[in-house]
This record gives sequence, C-alpha cells and structure tokens, in this order.
Amino acid sequence: MPDKINYMNPLLRLFAYISIFLAYILFMRTYAPLGVYWLDFHAQRIFNAVEFLKLNGYLSFYGYTIWDTCKDCLLDASIWEESIYFSSHGINLIPYAIINHFGGKEYLLLLGPMLDKLIIFICATLVAELVIKSTISLTRFPSNLIGIASFSLFALAPWTYKMIIAPWAETYFLMFLLFGMLAFSAQKTRWGFIAFFMAGLSHYQWAAVTGVFYLLLIAVQNLFSKDINSISKYFPPHHGLQKHRLKVLLSITLPVFLLILFRLFVQQYYEPGSGSSMFERVGISGNDIRNGGLLGALQFLGGARFTQCFQGLGIQVLSTDTAMIVAFYNCLFSLAGMAILSVISMIGIYFLVQKSNLAMQVFLPLIFAMLCMITLLQQSLSVHLMGYSFIFSALLSAGIIMMMILLQNKLSSPLLGLIFSIPCLAGILILSIRASMLSGMS
Repeated sequence: MPDKINYMNPLLRLFAYISIFLAYILFMRTYAPLGVYWLDFHAQRIFNAVEFLKLNGYLSFYGYTIWDTCKDCLLDASIWEESIYFSSHGINLIPYAIINHFGGKEYLLLLGPMLDKLIIFICATLVAELVIKSTISLTRFPSNLIGIASFSLFALAPWTYKMIIAPWAETYFLMFLLFGMLAFSAQKTRWGFIAFFMAGLSHYQWAAVTGVFYLLLIAVQNLFSKDINSISKYFPPHHGLQKHRLKVLLSITLPVFLLILFRLFVQQYYEPGSGSSMFERVGISGNDIRNGGLLGALQFLGGARFTQCFQGLGIQVLSTDTAMIVAFYNCLFSLAGMAILSVISMIGIYFLVQKSNLAMQVFLPLIFAMLCMITLLQQSLSVHLMGYSFIFSALLSAGIIMMMILLQNKLSSPLLGLIFSIPCLAGILILSIRASMLSGMS
C-alpha cells in the first residue's frame, strides 16, 4: 500500500498542477489588461527574426538574425547587413523557426505562445518537485500541499506572467538547469550533464555567471582549504569527487566559450549591428540616463514599475479626480506589498539553504547568478523588469514555502500550521495576480 501511495502522489500533483495552470491562464485571459498571448511588439520581433532566416537562409550571417519590431518591412539581407543582432544567436529561436518554416506566421502566432506556456509550466513543475525534495525532512506538511503551493507561487508570480506575454531565453535556461539538478539528484548523471549543456546554449550570460560560481568554489578551495571535500555540498548531488565537479563546470561553461568564440569569428566579417555594448548594459558608458543604480536594478522586487501607478500622468495624477488618486494610492500599496513579500522570501531562501543540502545545491547557484546580474548589469536591470527577473520566481517560491514551514514549526499543533497557511497562501497569490495586472495599467 505505501508503494501505491508514493506512486499516486506525483500523478495527483501533476493533475493539480495542470488544473491550476489552466485555470490561471483562463482567468488572466479574461481579466488581465494585457491578456495571455504575445504582446504585439514581441510577436512582430519573433516573426521578423525567424522570417529573416527563412528568406535569406538559415546559415546566412552564420545563424545570426535581426531583432526588430518593424511591421511589413522588407527583410532582404542587403538592407539589414549592418543591423544584425549579435547579442544572441539564432539557436535560441529554433522552435519558432521550425513552426514558421512549416506553418508560416499564422501558426507561429498560434503555437509559439502555447510552446512558451508549456516551457513555463515545466519550470513551475520542476521548481515544485525540487522544493518538495528540499523540504521533505523539514516539515510535517503533506508533500502534495508543498508541491501545489510552490507550483502556484511560481506560476502566478508577476515575473512569470511577464514571460507569458513576452518571453525571454531565461525560460529555457531555467528549465534545463532545474532539469539537470533533478537528474543529478536522481543519479541520472548523463542527463544532468546534457541538461546543463543545453542551459548554456539557451542563455550564455546566465550560464557564464553560474559557471563562475562553480569556478570560484574550486579556485578558492584549492587556494585556502586543505579539505578537498569542503565544497562538495555546493555542487549538484553525487559530485563529491574533483573530476566530477570539473565535469559540472565544463558542461555549463563549454557552450559559453563556443558561443563567444563563434561570435568573435563572425564579427571578423561583419560589423557589430544592433544591441547594446557591455558598458551600456552595466551603465557606465557615459550616457546612461536609464541607469538607476542598485535601487533601479532592484525595482523588479515590486513585480511592476512603480511608475505604472502614475498611468502616464506623472505627478499630475495627484491633481486629478478622487478616483484616480485612490487608484494611485492603492497601486503603490500593492507594489510595495509585493516588494516586502519579495524581501521576506529572500529571508526564507536563506534559511532553506542553511537547513537543506539539496536546496543549497539547487538554489545557491541561482542566487549567485541573480546577485551578479543585479550588481553588474545595473542599467539592463533598471530598463528590463522582465527577463532577468524571471529567475526570481523560483527563489520566491522556495523562500515563501520555507517561511510557511518556519511558521508551522513555531506552532504547537501541525494542524493549526496547516489551517493558518491556507489564507496566507491565498493572500500571496491574490497579491501576485494584482501585481501582474498592474503591468498593463498604462
């Protein structure tokens, strides 16, 4: 009987995950100002990129393409030769290129958003299952409840919603990285290495900073520690030997080196086109009006820009009618509440990695990578609340679950902990939906 119960639990959770995600999509399609399909600018940008490859040859410009939102524009290679986007390779567009090649724009706009939602659903499922594995020895909450709660926190997070309407390559990076972690925890080492390699191909920036985390661990351990096993707890499960740790590092950084070397090779024949320089993304190019510094980079914690509350009116919103002032006032409270919740989740993730070896192995690389993006790419984070912040959805989900566990452990009755957690979780999810909807106010 126990074996049957253990077998059925994942199936019950999967059914719950699917039900929750479909209900959320249907709800947001009806009530969210921006809906649940690609925004027009993103749809046009994706179509231009893959159609350019289709018309001019998929290996034209060595697989690089354009990244422009122009409508009904000529996509002849001679017109765009000086505007090729070298910041990302066309390999990230392979699924959309296949759809466009066989079905054209109509099928791209139909199936592309569906594919992105599937990737996000997989990410939410992987986060939920890893949180279950990380907290199973820390709580008396049922594993199904932990999974459903963590899945919901991730899927309904405002940073996740932004990836539904205009996804970035971060979705693929997180999916492959988490799949690799889950494979390593199940001792499926080969699949883990393949997944890490695919994560590196999906997004070389995130793969690079994740690789730096592992590289620094190895370097610092060799320089300052005589205990060769002192860093084992920070690497994926079952990688205690030095050669295994080097394989982990190589699997996620090899595609980074390949993509960078390939880009340098291609740029010998073509001048750099569209895209920002590294100094512009950092915010020290000399003309950085969009660089908000560290606070600007951290504004994603609210789930949407606080300027959304002004509805395009600026400070004049305070001199308008009462209804506008009430809307402005409550918008600020909603985003401030989301920011406070984000900070609470960071406290929770701290305690989680302290108490769980698996959580340390899974989430510490993401925490380090997120910290690097915030501190180094200050102008990019100030400009783009979407994309970079998607990784935070996983951290918030795990952190909030840990705070719920800590609260339960403080109560004398596990039953009371479960009962009080339900309205708390409901309130958090409603706040997340509210923050997502504020993204479309202006």
